[in-house]
Amino acid sequence: MDAPEQNHCGKCTRCLTACPTNAIAAPFELDARKCISYLTIELKGAIPVELRPAIGNRIYGCDDCLAVCPWNRFAREGNLMKPHARPDLTAPGLIELLQLDEARFKSRFAGTPILRTNAAACCGTSVWPSAMSATPPPCPICRKPPPTRNR
Repeated sequence: MDAPEQNHCGKCTRCLTACPTNAIAAPFELDARKCISYLTIELKGAIPVELRPAIGNRIYGCDDCLAVCPWNRFAREGNLMKPHARPDLTAPGLIELLQLDEARFKSRFAGTPILRTNAAACCGTSVWPSAMSATPPPCPICRKPPPTRNR
C-alpha cells in the first residue's frame, strides 16, 4: 500500500477556479456527477441540461484542473501510450464528426473508446449555429436535435 501523499496545495485553488462545471466544490472535494470526465466517459444517459454549456466541444474527458496545477510542471510525459497517439483526434470538429455515417465514424475511431454518443451529446452541449447549412442528426441518447441559436 502506498503512503498517503502530503498536501502540497497550500492556499492554491487554481483547480477550483479552472473547473468548468464547478465539480471541484472545495479543496479535496470532488462531485463526480459534475465532472466532465465522468459526464463524457462514464455517464450512461443524457448529460444534465444545466451542465451542457460548460462542456463545450469536449467529447472525451477534461483535464483543465490538471493543466492548471502548478505541481504538474514536475510530471513527465508518459511513455506507455505515446506510440498510440493519434494527432488526427486532437481537436476534431463536432460538425464533421456528426456528419460521418456510422461506418466512417467507426473507421475513424477504431481502437479508441470514443463513441458516436459522445459527439452527439457534446453537440447537444454546444449551440448549433443556425447559419450552418448542415442539419445535425438527433442525439442518439435523447433523440432530440441539438439546440439552435442565431449568432
